[in-house]
Formats: sequence, structure tokens, C-alpha cells
Amino acid sequence: MISNLIIILISYTLGSIPFGFIISRLFSGKNILEVGWRKSSGSNVFKNIGKWQGVLTGILDIGKGFLAVWLSQKLGFSVPIQVFCGVAVVVGHNWSCFLNFSGGRGIATFGGALFAFSSNIFWISLIPIIIGAFVWNASIGTILSLITAMILSFYFNQVESTGLFVFLSLVPIFIKRLSPLKEISLSKKEIIKNRLIFDDDIPRWDLRIKKIISKLTKK
Repeated sequence: MISNLIIILISYTLGSIPFGFIISRLFSGKNILEVGWRKSSGSNVFKNIGKWQGVLTGILDIGKGFLAVWLSQKLGFSVPIQVFCGVAVVVGHNWSCFLNFSGGRGIATFGGALFAFSSNIFWISLIPIIIGAFVWNASIGTILSLITAMILSFYFNQVESTGLFVFLSLVPIFIKRLSPLKEISLSKKEIIKNRLIFDDDIPRWDLRIKKIISKLTKK
């Protein structure tokens, strides 16, 4: 029992390592929590600090998600504990104990943990997010990827491991989309809907591919 709690706590602490914050400080001197959408996610670093810094942040965030689950697997913990470790590393990324419980969106860290559970599901689930980001936006693509991962867990008969991990991870991922929670209430249903779907207060119905085609035709 104690060992189960320790490995879950280790996973949370691992997830709490704020690579986006550290990299932004080292290479720009900026506090990423005060820049862009004020999250330590690799996408925020990519857009507002630098491209290679954002890529590096994403790789490290994926790595810590993978490491948390892989470590629990190698140490012989039960599948439910492996699942809790996966969720814990996502929670740690989203609410880091090193950043006064601020953090990122958890998608890259989720992806790393998902890869540790099933590389097949990980790679197939990447397709919707890539297409979604190209055609519409990454937020819609993320939702489609989460749905795809859940469906594939049934197809590959991995509901008790990968499927449960995906299902439980929806909680920290979508709560983070709603943040800062102090800005919303039940009366602000439109904002709640926009944040859950578009990860933004403003709905993004315009297709990104139209903008891309428009730029290409102008050239």
C-alpha cells in the first residue's frame, strides 16, 4: 500500500518538473506563466519564446509522461497503479508543485504516458490531432484524438489499462481547459462551452485550411 502511494507521488513529482518554465527562463529570461496564454505548455513556449525551445519542451514533457508509466511497469506494479501513475503525471504537469500549482495543458505529457501503455494507440491517435490542427485547430484535433484513443482501447482489448487511463485523464485535461476557474460560473455557459471545445473564450469556427489556401493563392 505504501509503495503504491510512493510510486504515484513520484509520478506526480515527475510531472511537476516545469520544463517549459525552466527553458523559457534559461533562453529568454521570460516567465512563461506571464506570456501568451499563461501556461507552461510546449505550444505556448513554441509560439511566444522560440520554435526550438517549444519543440524541446514538448519532447521533455512527452518524456516525463512516458517515464512515469514505464517506471511503474518495470517495477512490477499492478495495472491499476500504472493507470494512476499515468494520471498523476498529467496532474503534476497541469498543477505543478514547483509553480504554485500552475502548469500546462497536459497533452504532451498525456501522450508520453499513452505511448508507454500502447505505442499503436499513440501513433494512430496522432492522426486526428495532426489533421485537426491543419484543417481546423489543435483544440478540436485534441478532442478527436482523445475519442480515437478511447475507441481504440476497445478495439485492442486494452480497456482496463489504456482505456481507463484515457478516461481518467479527461478530468485534468478538461479542467485545465476551463482554467482559470475563478473567471467562470454556471451563468457563463458560453465561456464554459468555448473553453471546453476551443480551449479559448472565443469560438474558433473558421477553418485554418482556408487561411492556408488563401495565403498560397495570393502568392
